[in-house]
Amino acid sequence: MPDINVLLVGTGALGSIYAWRLQEGGIHVTCVCRSNYTAVKSSGFRITSDKYGNHTYMPTRVVQSVDEAADTEYDFIIVCTKALPNISDNSHIIAPAIGPRTIILLIQNGIGIEQPFAERYPRTPIASVISYIDVSQPESGTIEHGTISSLLMGIYSNPDDLVRQRLDALSSVWNEQGALCKVVDDVQPYRWLKLVWNASFNTVSVVSGGNNTREMLDNPQCKELLRNIMREVYAIGEAATGKPLPERMGISGPDGFIEDTDKRDVAVVPSMLMDYRARRPMEHDVILGRPLQVARQMGISAPYMEAVYAMLVMVEKTNL
Repeated sequence: MPDINVLLVGTGALGSIYAWRLQEGGIHVTCVCRSNYTAVKSSGFRITSDKYGNHTYMPTRVVQSVDEAADTEYDFIIVCTKALPNISDNSHIIAPAIGPRTIILLIQNGIGIEQPFAERYPRTPIASVISYIDVSQPESGTIEHGTISSLLMGIYSNPDDLVRQRLDALSSVWNEQGALCKVVDDVQPYRWLKLVWNASFNTVSVVSGGNNTREMLDNPQCKELLRNIMREVYAIGEAATGKPLPERMGISGPDGFIEDTDKRDVAVVPSMLMDYRARRPMEHDVILGRPLQVARQMGISAPYMEAVYAMLVMVEKTNL
């Protein structure tokens, strides 16, 4: 394999696992770290993983900013930062490292996350990526990972056969290193599919007063609220994409998502609740705000999402 250089921006819990698997496959990975820079620069990532075992991962290079990393030409720039367009457009931060061969990969939650990057870099191919992973960073440089790490990606802008071949090659490295990855022709239905869980469990965990999945599902009224939000996401997503939302691992429909979550041995503390407790901004704009914009444009009523969104914005305002 020819040398491949990857720049990963936003190397927290999620980014560290995917960077580690790429580097294990022979790829040179430069990690941009911010709050965890000192810990990672000196000692690397101390990873405890049920899937991959325990390991200290030292990236090829650790930097504090994209400017510092811009002395290298990158084949791929992977963006793993939180999507907070209601606070700022952070698409500019990767500009110093964009080169003629660069493909941008956006591993972020929500709807409409690609648009700012596509507008700023109209000639650069962009891949939209969805991640399923159970991982956290309880303290700087310390990563706790369970058994899940999978990716779905598809070309968002500037598609051609060479871009697809390069994405397939990158996907093969992840697969060879145990991080399941699939390149699909149309990734947007899968993005809406992931939103089914995020728009319901993530948001309601906060506005219900700080509850995990078990506590939410044990309350009949809350359980019905979750189901109604999921129905709305399905309606909007299928109208927006013009096709039924796909299944994931045999799971489909609100009842399927609720049953799958209900049968988990360990209750899930949604990431949005973790952000709320840590007094960090929450991704409510791309998880509820943007989907609701789509709903209004298409004339679809979504009163449950509207109500939760209004409360979530108010809750965040008093929390930050």
